[in-house]
Amino acid sequence: MNSFFESITSLPVPFNMVVLIVLIGSVAGVVATIVKEVRTYLCHRNEIELKREMVDRGMESEEIERVMSARTDDAGSARRVP
Repeated sequence: MNSFFESITSLPVPFNMVVLIVLIGSVAGVVATIVKEVRTYLCHRNEIELKREMVDRGMESEEIERVMSARTDDAGSARRVP
């Protein structure tokens, strides 16, 4: 890994900065994508857990649908910025 950075820094001055900027941008994009997917997975998992709790409490399917649709509407309206 150390030789990788040495090879980048040994490039002529304007080119090594371009390579570093592209490298940093690529790594940031990959990290952002991974974080987004993990967040999506955790939200889905929490939703499934909530539905299971509602079923365990004895709620009817219509009630669960109504609660979940109200929950989705509230979350969507909270994200909107006027």
